[in-house]
Amino acid sequence: MTIKIERVCSALLALVLCGAANAAVLTGTVTSGGRPAEAALVTLFDDQRLVSETVVSDAAGRYRLTTQLTGTLRLRARAELSADQSVVVKISSSKVKLQQSFKLKLLKDAQAISDSLPASAHFTRVRMQDPELRKQFQLDCMSCHPVGNPFTRIPRDRDAWIAVMRTMTAYSGYVTDVRVADYADAMHQAFDGSTISARGKAPVAPEISTVRITEWKLPGALIAHDTEYNPADGRFYTTDEAIDQIYVTDPKTNTTVVVPLPDAGVPVGGNFAEKGYPIPFNLTSRHGLHSMQVGPDGLIYTTGAIGGSIGVFDPVTRSYKVHRVGNSSLYPHTLRFAKDGLIWFTMFISNQVGRFDPATGKTTVLELPNRMARKDERQPGAYGLDVNPVDGSIWYSKLWGNMIGRIDPKTLEIKELEPPVFGPRRLRFDRAGNLWIPGFGDGTLAKLDTRTMAFTVYKIPPLAPGEVEAPYAVGVDPKTQDVWITANQSDRMFRFQQAGARFISYPLPTRGTYMRDVIFPGDGRVCSSSNPMPPNELVVEGGMDSLVCIEPEGNK
Repeated sequence: MTIKIERVCSALLALVLCGAANAAVLTGTVTSGGRPAEAALVTLFDDQRLVSETVVSDAAGRYRLTTQLTGTLRLRARAELSADQSVVVKISSSKVKLQQSFKLKLLKDAQAISDSLPASAHFTRVRMQDPELRKQFQLDCMSCHPVGNPFTRIPRDRDAWIAVMRTMTAYSGYVTDVRVADYADAMHQAFDGSTISARGKAPVAPEISTVRITEWKLPGALIAHDTEYNPADGRFYTTDEAIDQIYVTDPKTNTTVVVPLPDAGVPVGGNFAEKGYPIPFNLTSRHGLHSMQVGPDGLIYTTGAIGGSIGVFDPVTRSYKVHRVGNSSLYPHTLRFAKDGLIWFTMFISNQVGRFDPATGKTTVLELPNRMARKDERQPGAYGLDVNPVDGSIWYSKLWGNMIGRIDPKTLEIKELEPPVFGPRRLRFDRAGNLWIPGFGDGTLAKLDTRTMAFTVYKIPPLAPGEVEAPYAVGVDPKTQDVWITANQSDRMFRFQQAGARFISYPLPTRGTYMRDVIFPGDGRVCSSSNPMPPNELVVEGGMDSLVCIEPEGNK
């Protein structure tokens, strides 16, 4: 059985909303304090605020937005250090041409200015004497949401912070309170309810005025972790680690269908319940879907982080089958297909890599070395994984161990080395065999030339001095070879152009966005799911997980 989220194409709107070639056009200017507002975000919301389309104004404050949404809609303008302005617009058909300009007022109240700044600005208040410990804090404490957002900067007394950090560090794999006092003290001192001032502004790249950003909300989702695009039907498929269901989003009709998954004989709590272990995040799911990829056979393969499995979802019949990994394996994480049709995947908690054969259903488990660049009481944590397109070798990252490794797919020989980043996360290859590695704890991007084994490190540009990004994942555009980075502290996504080593930052319309893996549907879009935890209004604007697509040239 499937359940439709309440966003359907009625017969009356089918011509316009569900695939008409023409589009309504909205144009105008945005000023702030009487001056043209460059890089202002102009966002059109549907009547239920489940679908939005955003464009960015140019240096003269001009914007142009084309849309197939119709009805009574809301148009919002947002600019730095300015009060938002929204108006109701009525679009009856694709023939409508509407002019709507905005005169935004500059914020003057200190609290309003402080509240308008992203988490990255507030995180500058988190200070520690040891800079390495602050990087460790970032690595340990930003895996679910930005630090410095309204949820994390609520003033608490030290005892309250001790309780919070005891829970948070347990989620990060610590079994003792070794980090609790340091982290609690830092947060207690940083967030006392006082305001902060604007700290400057990063340069605006002219290219962002051609961007178009579409966001589809996923009501009811708790951890809408990874998304995948299926070229066979033109739909997006998104996992939910907390609820055993898959969200199927059709970008042409702006509909999302929820597909519940069968139990498949897996108990609540999956592998962890069976072994008597604490269940991550106290989840009540059986499978806990995490990563996914469309296979050569057109089926969608998933990792069941809680169930300890490789799952197979048929997008046509919407059936779901489970292959349990078994043995000592815990928390299957990231999977990728190799050219020979085999799946390679990491297992985070048990520090293993698996190889799954879809033809036979057989899994081979490789035990990884326990080597850690910075030793603590945790396992190294096998995390991201990718396949080198040049020689077929398998590369993985260890998030807590701060290592990367290479597996020879024929001999299964394993070699590891320490990258020059703090907290390597979800890494990817370009077609030349360069491995791109995000440094989650220090806001860096590293390139490893796997032919020469030489590293090049780039600092992801912050919005203002003293700020730092937390790059979770990277993806390499198959066509342009640009590297896209989900940097989850400043409501931006980054594009790194290899030619010229240039970063372009794209502002995102939803405050509190926290994006995961990066995918490329093949039509110029760059997409990711956003699932800051927990999904409430203090963590993310609107209080919902979503699917986000950026089209760099979508508004030309």
